[in-house]
Amino acid sequence: MDILFYISLPLIGAAIGWITNWVAVKMLFRPQRPVDILGWKLQGVVPRRRAELARSIGEIVENELLSVDDLIEAVKCGDTMDRMAEAVARAIRSRIMDRMPVFVPLSAKRAISDIITDQLRRDIPAVLEESLARLSVTVRESVSLKAIVEEKVNNFSLDRLEQVLLSVSARELKHIEILGGVLGFLIGLIQVGILYLSSM
Repeated sequence: MDILFYISLPLIGAAIGWITNWVAVKMLFRPQRPVDILGWKLQGVVPRRRAELARSIGEIVENELLSVDDLIEAVKCGDTMDRMAEAVARAIRSRIMDRMPVFVPLSAKRAISDIITDQLRRDIPAVLEESLARLSVTVRESVSLKAIVEEKVNNFSLDRLEQVLLSVSARELKHIEILGGVLGFLIGLIQVGILYLSSM
């Protein structure tokens, strides 16, 4: 009987530790709506502090991860400008070909559009650079990545927000549950040791 009692203490401690941490992890997200228990409002941390979470994520994205300047620089770097210039030149060439009168021979249309397009290919990169510089000022003044991210997070359903957060941290949350069981087991072992020593 004594042996069963001593064995049960660490096992009960492990079960209590695991269940406690499992409940704590679930209560990050549940209940989604406030529940009144003896005058005390119970609600999951994420649903209750959703607006603050959205604001914090927006601030982190804008201040630490991605600013409007970063986006503009990403457009300017690499071959993006060249591809944009080429796309604009092709679009203009197509418009020139479409808008020339029908009586102009096709070979003349091609020659004219090639001359204009070649000139445009030389001028478009500078025009794009200048336009991006002016656009960047307007974008900096009128676009807030923080506000966009905050609005997106606030518009997530609570179930979707829970899925997103769990997809990022599921492994860590599972480790917290397991750690609760391990700590409960160790506490049970300590209790067994104390009881054993005190009975000697």
